[in-house]
Formats: sequence, C-alpha cells, structure tokens
Amino acid sequence: MGDQFSVDTGELGNFLRTLEEAHSSLDEVRKKMQDVTPDGIGTKDLDSACNDFQEHWKYGSEQLAEQTGKFADAVGQSKSNYEEIEIALEGAFKRAAAKGVAK
Repeated sequence: MGDQFSVDTGELGNFLRTLEEAHSSLDEVRKKMQDVTPDGIGTKDLDSACNDFQEHWKYGSEQLAEQTGKFADAVGQSKSNYEEIEIALEGAFKRAAAKGVAK
C-alpha cells in the first residue's frame, strides 16, 4: 500500500503559497473597492448598475477570501501533519535498521 500513496510536501507548500496569495489578492481587491464610489461615472442607470455590481462583488469577494483562507489553513495543517509523519517514519526505520545490524 505504501507504494501507492505518496505526498509531495514541497508541492503542497507551493499550493499553500498560491492559496495564500489568492487570499491576499482577494482581500486587497475588496479593500480597494470600498474606496471606489460609482457616483459620477456616467448616467444614473450606469451609476446604479456599478453600485449594484460593487455590492454583489463585495459580498462575493468576502466569501471567497474567507473560504480561501480556511482552505489555506487546512492545507497548511495537512502539510505539517505529513511532514511529522515522514520524520516519525524515518526515525522508526533507522531504529529498526539499527536493531537489525546489532543482531
């Protein structure tokens, strides 16, 4: 079974960095959108449409940022867990090999 399952913790770390960057970007977009007002862009209809878009995007970006953050936390914890297991297995194999040589 061991030859059928493996985890590349380096790639997991790369994935985690990508998630953290996405989370940061979404937060930045959301904060910048708070500073932009649609008033004065054009006609009343255009101003209204921009305002509606901003309200919907704000909520959506907040939700995406929250979920991305939670997912990044979970991936980070998984990476840590796999690294701990690798260290423990390496130690166990070294101890077993030392016992085998001592016989």
